[in-house]
Parts: sequence; C-alpha cells; structure tokens
Amino acid sequence: MTTPNNEKRIPEPISLLYVKDERFIGEDKGFSKENGFALETCNDFEVASELAKLRHPDLILIESDNEDAPRDRLVKKLSEAEYKFKPAIFLSLAEYPSPGLRLKFFREGVDDILIRPFSTDEVKEKARIFIDKKNISQMNHALNQQLEKTTEYLKRFKQELKKTKTELYEERHSLNNALKQINQMANERTRLKRDIKIAKETLDGNVEGFSELLSGLIKIKIEKNRGHGERVAKISSFIAGQLKIDEKKLADLQKAAMLHETGLLFIPETTLQKEKEELTEFEKGLFLQYPVKGAEVLSSCTEFLNCAGIIRHLNENADGTGKPDGLKKRYIPLLSKILAGADVFDTLREEQDVSSLEKFLMRLEDYSGTRLDPTMVALLEKYAVLHMGSDDYCIKGRGIHQLEPGMTLGTALFTNTGTKLFSANTLLTQDAIDKIKKYSREYPVDETVYIRV
Repeated sequence: MTTPNNEKRIPEPISLLYVKDERFIGEDKGFSKENGFALETCNDFEVASELAKLRHPDLILIESDNEDAPRDRLVKKLSEAEYKFKPAIFLSLAEYPSPGLRLKFFREGVDDILIRPFSTDEVKEKARIFIDKKNISQMNHALNQQLEKTTEYLKRFKQELKKTKTELYEERHSLNNALKQINQMANERTRLKRDIKIAKETLDGNVEGFSELLSGLIKIKIEKNRGHGERVAKISSFIAGQLKIDEKKLADLQKAAMLHETGLLFIPETTLQKEKEELTEFEKGLFLQYPVKGAEVLSSCTEFLNCAGIIRHLNENADGTGKPDGLKKRYIPLLSKILAGADVFDTLREEQDVSSLEKFLMRLEDYSGTRLDPTMVALLEKYAVLHMGSDDYCIKGRGIHQLEPGMTLGTALFTNTGTKLFSANTLLTQDAIDKIKKYSREYPVDETVYIRV
C-alpha cells in the first residue's frame, strides 16, 4: 500500500501487552517504538485479561516459568473471553516445555512459545503471522458487511421494479420481461456471495442493467422516439468534449441522455399519441413537468442522483420561462443545458419542414437566447455541419487570422460569453473580420471558424 504521494507506507507498530510479575520487572526485551512496538506492560495477572479487552492489542506476551498458576488462570481467561478479532497469545518460558505441557498450552489457546532469551526480531516475525491472520479476518468481516449492503440494495431495487409494474399495469408484457431481468440479478446476487472480490464490479453491472431496463421500457412505450436516447447521448458527448467536461460528469450526462424520457412513462398513452396542436393545456403541462417526475423516480437510487439532477432541469429555458424553477442562463446547470440542447437538436431534425442543413441551422438559431443558451447553439451548429454536411454544404475550419473578405460562415459565430456576432451563411467583409478580431481579444470566440467551401 502506498500513500497519495506514491511513497511506501511505514508499517504500523505492533501493539503489545506485556504481562509479567515482579520477578521480571525491567526486562522489556527492547520492545520500543524504534523496534516497531507499541508497548504496554501489566504486572498483575489477575487484571491482565480485563486490560486486554479494553486495549485490543495485536499481541499478548506472558512472561512466566514452567509452573505458574496465575499464568494458567490468565491463559484460560483470555481463551474464554469474547473478542471481535482475537489477539495472538505468546508464552515466554525459561526452558522448552515437555510435549504434554506444550499440548496443554496450545489447547488452552496459546499461539506460540518463546524460550528466553529471545530477540525482538523473533517476536516480530512470529507475531506478523498472527497479525496477518487478524487482518485477513478484518478484511473478510468488512467484505461481508459490504455484501450485506449490496444484498439490501438489490432487495430495494426489486421493490422499485414491482412498484413500476403496478403503476404501468397496461404494459404487462413489458414488466414480465423486467421480472426476468430481476431474476437474473438475483442469480447475480448468488454469485456475489461466492466471490466477494468482484462485488463492486457486479454492482456496477446491475446499475447498468437498471439503466438499460428503463431505456427499454421507454422505447417500448414511446414507439416514435426509438433511438432518440442514443442520439441525444451522442450529441451530448460531442458538446461535453468541446467544453472539456471530465469523464465522471460525462458518464452522468450519458446516463441522463438515455433516461431523460423516464417521466414520459407516467403520461397516459392516449396523450402521448396526440399531435402538439391537439394537446389540452393540462396535457401540455404534463409534457413540461415530465423531467421532474422522471428525476423523482431516478433519485430513489443513489447511483442515479447526479443523473436525476441533470434531467430535472431539462425544460429550463435560457430566458427564464421554463420549468420547474424558471432558472435563467448561467443559473441553469451546465450539464442540463447540454442535455436540453441535444434533445432540441434531435427533435428538430425529425420535423418535416427541416429539409436541408441550411434550413436546419436557421431553425436552430431561433432557439438561441430563448429556449437554449447561445453557447449551446454555437456548439450544436458545429455538430450539425460536421455530422450532417453533404457535398452541397461542405465546410473547412479556419483560424481567425486566416479569414478573408468574401468567405461565407458555415455556422453562426458566438463569443464565449454567448454574444452572437454573425449568423450562419453570413458573407464576411473586412469590417466583419475586424469586428471578429476585436471581440476575440476582449471576449474570446472559438479558435476555429467554420467557412463554407
């Protein structure tokens, strides 16, 4: 084991309870901190067992002669005492005992016998064997506790799925498949009991299975949006990469993208099948609030708390008119803004009146500053031209100092603060280029400007 600075950790000193009577006072055998011991002595054989219970030493060394009644009583008390993790018991004798006496000592609970004189190194080496055994016992105890927690989590998980079955009774066939997955997870729990070492890996697999289960339910219930979660995850990953989001947050964002429509599972099927213009005001409200419902469901599982926080603010608008909290611009969590942008992007791409990339970019810019943060719109336009471009709409990246009059912008140009400088398809003049350079010095713009060719 190493420290955070990758330096070798100094071994912990062996805690030693040294029990001896007045005949051996002063003979501590060099059990000092420098030699790797934390020493405590006891000169009363009658109270030594109580002291051992109080101190929980790694090793109890009893200094004694071959015939010693107080010693035998102490050994018996120590062997009968209840310890969570039993300390090692060594006897120090003047001469090697007979086979019968050795057998008697070991039956009473003595772990090893030392013959005087002996060295501290000898004690240390012999004690390490029993300390390692004690450490293994402690590790096994900790892993058993972890297994119990894992088992309890799986039980809660099963209860949540049963609750989902009750609420979605009309999807009986889907929930039967869900129960099969729960049975598979129960088998996984059995494997966890057999192999504690892979408990964490198995738990991660169960969480992923829960995510896939919910994603599968969404696909089954909302036929027209099949594949929507995967596409939103892909777009979100691109934007996160541009913003240099760390891997842990990116993983939460991808989960949120796959599960952001969880709340739609609680909207009646008849409402889901309606077109936008057919919805009542109440039904429109359901669609505005479904991210909150989905977040409530996901937050019941600790592994999805971060994911639920992202989804909750999916319908917040950059101009403060969204739900549920009416947050505005920089007050909306960054990952929620990314998810909202990716969701709008994929939804807009499916609309019939968006027949070309140019129209798509124009429609996308309509969302800037109202539904979406302008910075998100800029990154979405970059994604569009890189992934939706064709021979009729080809772009190349140029540095700001490579811009020339007569070039046409392939995407809208924003500063890092969200200020829009020019729309897509703007024909650059010298004045426009000078404006871009000026803003780049004061309010940096993207280092790469995309030009149509």
